Amino acid sequence: MPIDLTNLLRLFPRGVDEILALLVELLLIGLSINWCVSVLQGTRGTRPLKGVLMVLVVATLVVRLVAGRFGWQRLELLYQYFLVGMAFITLVAFQPELRRAVIRAGDVRLSRYRSPQSKIIATLLKAAATLSKHRHGALIAIERDVDLRGWAENGTLLNAEVTSSLLTSIFFPNSPLHDLGVIIKGDRVLAANCQFPIAESDEITESLGSRHLAAVGMSYETDALLVVVSEETGQISIADRGHLVRLASPEQLVDELEKRLGAKYGPGAGRARASWTPRLTWGSVRRALVVVPLTMIIWYLADQATQVESEGIGVALEVNAGPERIVEVREPDSRNFEVTLRGSQRAIDAIRAVADNKPAAIEWTLPRSYSEANTYSLPSAELLNRLPAFEARGLTVLAATPATLTFDVDELVTATIPIQPSSTSTRISDVTFSPATVKVAMRRREWERVPEDQRIAEVKLEALIKSAQPGKLTSVPRIGVERTIGNARFVRIEPDGVAVSFRLVEVRDRQTITGVSVQLVTSPQLWKQYDLVLADPNELRIDVEVEGDHSTLESLRDQDVRAWVTATPDLLVAPPEFRSVQVELNLPAGVTVIQPMRTVRMRLQERGANGQ
Repeated sequence: MPIDLTNLLRLFPRGVDEILALLVELLLIGLSINWCVSVLQGTRGTRPLKGVLMVLVVATLVVRLVAGRFGWQRLELLYQYFLVGMAFITLVAFQPELRRAVIRAGDVRLSRYRSPQSKIIATLLKAAATLSKHRHGALIAIERDVDLRGWAENGTLLNAEVTSSLLTSIFFPNSPLHDLGVIIKGDRVLAANCQFPIAESDEITESLGSRHLAAVGMSYETDALLVVVSEETGQISIADRGHLVRLASPEQLVDELEKRLGAKYGPGAGRARASWTPRLTWGSVRRALVVVPLTMIIWYLADQATQVESEGIGVALEVNAGPERIVEVREPDSRNFEVTLRGSQRAIDAIRAVADNKPAAIEWTLPRSYSEANTYSLPSAELLNRLPAFEARGLTVLAATPATLTFDVDELVTATIPIQPSSTSTRISDVTFSPATVKVAMRRREWERVPEDQRIAEVKLEALIKSAQPGKLTSVPRIGVERTIGNARFVRIEPDGVAVSFRLVEVRDRQTITGVSVQLVTSPQLWKQYDLVLADPNELRIDVEVEGDHSTLESLRDQDVRAWVTATPDLLVAPPEFRSVQVELNLPAGVTVIQPMRTVRMRLQERGANGQ
């Protein structure tokens, strides 16, 4: 999957609960990596760790940011196998360090042994001073949190009280026990002649003897404090947590032991009171430079490993264009898409639950860059991928069908216009609307085509008139306002319903008058020269449907309706043919025709020379 550097933030969750989960994940991964780095620090695993980190960074950047963007699927497949291979390589490369980590984790005691240390520190100082003076080599391990009985079992068990004479006797040259190390537990010498692990570290550049290497190695694998006396120089050194500190004089040993062991022999006392030196500060920075990026990479790889793809999820795009614009989607007509998503299983299940019965509604707020009235086309996946509904869930739209979204953007005109009743043949009076005006929005191009005197919202009252009583005031709390002016349609209308009251003045009825005779009328000049020839004489009798006041229609007689057609010189055409002439009607006042007008087909034919 291609990852755009500008969209890396979409990998992170937005909800409070998801952010909390993210922080817990990063914290646990960071603590685990920090512990691993602590185990590896100062060992041969330090350099391989740097190499693994560099390879992971480069491989992830190349594959995720480059191969994904250009569709190099084979390289992505090789990357998956590469990760598996790296896992096996890591197990082999860090086998000694992993073994030490397991030993240290298993040897941590739940109970803590504490005893006064002033006597033991004085005893160690006296013994170290004597051994240093005579240049007798010595290696002493003082147990703290990690139980050292496993290391004591490979030596000679003594379980004797700690005394300076005992220690000097053990490390006297040619003594059977002087060659290896001594383990002190509490105020007892637990064992002597114990084999300690030899440090194999790339970070120790000085040429050290076997005792110093054993002291550093023992401090790597346990939290014991090691006291070393050099056989060649008589110099006293202390090894603690992988670091070897050379002391200038035996008196300095007292300060170091008190600082690292504390007034009481307890776990972590030395750590709590350890001095904050520039070396430790730089070490912390170096540690952070390893732990932080490695934490982020491992979290990212874990996040990608838990990503799934799902096809055929229906979404419905809802465009929010704002009050000043309108969007009309041309393609697809339904604004529905089927998308392929990539994200966490929980996020995909959530959106699938919403889109179970119908497409999930996804809102798109139209950017200001589309303010100009025009037609636009965009790749659907690219557009959907930027919507907050997907970004908030950490989802990525890989594909969408239809692949293109085409839409028109038009400017809206907002105006306040009056209300009037639509035209009706029934007379009404005392018409009032509440409110008397409405606020409408219409496309500018359509609004400008409507004449100013026609910019009026109409309300149809025909249904109310039929049930109204003449002379009585009729009131309705709400009736809908028509959403069109001619052929133009309102985009919005507020309110879309108003209260209305009116008084019905008259009731109009309809009536059909059958068999009305149509008279033929022409001028004397045409009558002298031409005859009127009818296509169908039956067209001279017509039925007329009229509308008017009830009382007027009741008194209406057939002879009150006059119908005729007028022949004019326009009928003279060559060659002669029948032409339709509209029937004209003369009706009493208050009566109107409500059906389409009738016509008679006829033509003018020239008479013979004798005038017949």
